Amino acid sequence: MQLQTDIRTWQPQQTLASAATAFDWTKFGCVVPAPKLAPSMWVKLFNPPTAFSFDEAWLLCQHSEEKWLAWIPDYGEILLSTNEFCAT
Repeated sequence: MQLQTDIRTWQPQQTLASAATAFDWTKFGCVVPAPKLAPSMWVKLFNPPTAFSFDEAWLLCQHSEEKWLAWIPDYGEILLSTNEFCAT
């Protein structure tokens, strides 16, 4: 019996934010080009965490280059990737 190895490279699926054109961003009411993100800034969420959540979040602090800790009214704190929101 011979073992075979099949190595595959993971490719992320294209998300709404990564596929968005300038026209798509303006449909969401986003500023193009986006201003520099900063704590205490409101951002527009592309997909709120629940159907009953607000569609905006308050940025609390930057967690990493592409992640922000944010607060959504009536939901609480959440860790968001920068491709999940845009500056309004």
